[in-house]
Amino acid sequence: MKILVVSGFLGAGKTTFIKELIRRTGTAPVILENEYGNNSIDAGELRSTDSGEKKLEVLEFMEGCVCCTMKDSFINSVMTVFSGLSPEYLIIEPTGVGQLSNILNNLKPILHDPVTLLKPIVVLAPRSYKQNMMEFEALYRDQIAYAKTVVFSKCENEDPEVLKETEAAIRSINKDAEILCRHYSGQDDEWWRSVMALPSETISVDETASESTEFSQVTLNNSGMENPAQLIQLLEDCLRGQFGQVVRAKGTIPVGAETLRFDLADGLYSISGSPEKANQCVFIGRDLDRIGLSLRTGSLFDGRDLSISRKIIKPDRKPKMSMRASG
Repeated sequence: MKILVVSGFLGAGKTTFIKELIRRTGTAPVILENEYGNNSIDAGELRSTDSGEKKLEVLEFMEGCVCCTMKDSFINSVMTVFSGLSPEYLIIEPTGVGQLSNILNNLKPILHDPVTLLKPIVVLAPRSYKQNMMEFEALYRDQIAYAKTVVFSKCENEDPEVLKETEAAIRSINKDAEILCRHYSGQDDEWWRSVMALPSETISVDETASESTEFSQVTLNNSGMENPAQLIQLLEDCLRGQFGQVVRAKGTIPVGAETLRFDLADGLYSISGSPEKANQCVFIGRDLDRIGLSLRTGSLFDGRDLSISRKIIKPDRKPKMSMRASG
C-alpha cells in the first residue's frame, strides 16, 4: 500500500486537488479525511468524485487532529485499511491545522514493505501566503518544511510577480522541494502519474511541540434563507470581521427554492448551485460569534440543531474519535 499525504493551508484547496489527482490518474484510492470538528462537507465532496467503475472509499476522522491528539487511533486505522481493504493507494488529507512533521513521524513505525510513503504534498494559494504566514507562521512553516512537493492553487490569473515572490519565500524554508509555480491543472499526465509513483526518502523528523494554535468552529445544521442576497451579505460580513476572525467557511444551505453551496477562504468567497441534500454550514476561525451566525442563517429557529466545538492543537489533548466509512 502506497500512502500519499496531501497537506495544506486552511481553504487552500486540498480536496479539489485530490479530486483532480483521481481524475487524471484514473486511480480509486482509499481516502482518510481528517475533518475539522463535527462536519463532513469535504468528505461528501470526495464521495461525489467520479472514480470510474472502481469503488471510492472515504473514511472520516472527526473531533480531533491526526497529527497529535489522535495519533494512536490514526495509526490503528491506517493498519486496518491496509489489512481490511488492501488498497493500492491510501490518500491522507489532514485538517489545515495539522503539523505535517508530526503526521510523518506518526507514520514511521508502520513504514516497511509492503507499506510505503509517497512524496508528501502541501497545497497553498500564493495570494494569501503572506497573510497566512503572518497569522500562523509556526504551523505553516512546518507544513512547507517537510513537504517534498509544494503545489500552487487558486493562481490561474495571479500576478507573475506574486508567484515569483511566493516561490522565493518557500525556497527559503525548503530548498529541496519541488515547487509548481503555476496552477497544478497545467501539469502533464506524466507528472500526475509520478505523484502516485515516486517514493519519499527516509523520513527524518522529530515530533514537534510548537506553540498552540487555537481555532473555534461553529457548525450549523438545518439552516435556511429566503434569497441569495442574504447569503451574499452574510459572507461579506464574515470578510469584514462582523462575526469574529473567520478564516474558513463552507456549506450547503437551502435558499428559497434551491440549495446553494458556498465557500469562503483567502478573503474571497464563491456561491454555486448544489445537488447535495445535506444542510450544513461550517465556520472556522477565532472569537466566532456563534449566536450572530446562527441567527443570520436561521439555525436557532424552532429549536434547530446548533453545535459548537473548540480545538486547541496540543499533544496532551485526547478527544473522542468517530470514524465513518462510505463508498
